[in-house]
This record gives sequence, structure tokens and C-alpha cells, in this order.
Amino acid sequence: MHTFGRKLLKFLSFFIPLSLGILISIIGGITILGPKDTTKALQALVTKKNYIQEYYKIHPSTNDMFDSEDDQSTGQILSSSITTKDRTRIPPLLVPSSGIAHKTEFLYTGAMSEGKHEGIDIWTNIDGTGTDGTIESRGNPVYSACNGYVRNIWIKNGDISIVCEELDNIYEEILPSTKIRLLYGHMADQFSKKKYIRVKKGQQVKKGELLGYQGNRCYYAPDNAVIHLHFGVYDMNTLPEVPLDPTPYLGVSCTTLNQTFSAGVQK
Repeated sequence: MHTFGRKLLKFLSFFIPLSLGILISIIGGITILGPKDTTKALQALVTKKNYIQEYYKIHPSTNDMFDSEDDQSTGQILSSSITTKDRTRIPPLLVPSSGIAHKTEFLYTGAMSEGKHEGIDIWTNIDGTGTDGTIESRGNPVYSACNGYVRNIWIKNGDISIVCEELDNIYEEILPSTKIRLLYGHMADQFSKKKYIRVKKGQQVKKGELLGYQGNRCYYAPDNAVIHLHFGVYDMNTLPEVPLDPTPYLGVSCTTLNQTFSAGVQK
């Protein structure tokens, strides 16, 4: 009985201050923010926790990347394409295809109207070939980076334009826009005219769903033979839509030469 009493006293000495602390925090929040905003803040905490849990289901190998704030390494987790520098942020988009950014001029640099490159080009192989080692073959699979719908398909450039569902409001303060459109380019063969697109205009798509395969059809450069995916992110809050750096949306650099990409397919 004496032992039980000591355990009970120890439990109460921990539980009571903790409960009082939580109660004081809630009362303080209501006093400062008001009941409505305090409720929103508590809901946001729960939402973010659930979002993290769902992300781990997609990328289970990244759990240990979020445990320590002291790890200063600069390595990369290929299965999710999240650098350790960005480990405190969970990117909203999946990496759409595997490959490498092999040319400086085809990294993201800015708007085409300024003579710049509006997205990132992901090559299947550094020699420009497809999966079978020739330029006549299709490249790596391409997956939808978000939930949304196919707004348009422009086969002359092998393009798919997808409007994403508006991103979670937890991203409002860390991303330039949560209302975005994605462009997937060159998903057809330049010479045989074979189409590698597996979706249709108006179709609803899920994050991780197969859209097709990398190709080399290019309306603007008809002699192009490099098999790759051009991936672009556009701000739908502007008119015309402004190109955005895909880096914070994917969690992998789109401005670094020879950066590797690993498709984050939803399981």
C-alpha cells in the first residue's frame, strides 16, 4: 500500500501540473486569439500530425529524417527526394519521374518571356536515351505529382496540363502559391509520332497515378532527340500564370546540375 501511494503521488505530481499547463495555454489562447481562432489553431496541429502520418505511408523510409534537428549532413534520401536541409518540411508534391538533370540550360531559371527555362528537365539517362538505351524508345514512367484533373493535352509537344487540388493551408506561409497548375512535357516520340500519354482531357487523376512515359517530342526544337520529362509549376493566382521554382514543391533541388530524381509513387 505504501508503494502504491508513492506511485500515485508521483503520477499526480506529473499529471496535475501538465493538466494545469494545458488548461492555462487554452485559456491564454482564448484570451489572446478568441475562441474561434484558438479552435482553428488546435485543429491545425491535429491536421499537420495526420498529414505527416499519411506522408510516412507513402515514403516510410523517411521517418528517421524527421527525428533529429542536429543532423547537419547534406545527403539525400532517394526514395523520397527530400534533402536533409529540408527535412522539417514535407513537400506537397510527389517527384513525378526518375532521372537526372543533366544540362545547366535546362534547370529551372525563370520565365520563358525573359529567355529563361520555366521548369526542370529530367532525363531518363545522361546520354539522352530511353529505357532500352536508344533514342527510339520511351523513357521512365511519369506519375501525377498531385490530385487534380487534366485541363489540357497538347500532343504536338507531348504536353499534359494538370490543375491540382488546392494545397493544404499549412503551406500558405512557406510556398509562393497553393493554387497551382503542373505541366508535363515531351511525352511522345519525335520521329515515330507515337504517344506516351495514358490520360485524357478532363480526367480526374490521383497523386501517384501513371500519366505516361518520358519522350522527346518537342514543338519548339524539332531536332531534339533527348528522352526526358519537362516538369513545370505555375501560379494560378496570376494572369498570365507565372512559372514557379518546383524545388520547394518537390523537396528536391531543380536548380542543381546533375541532381538525381527518384519518382515518389503513391502506394
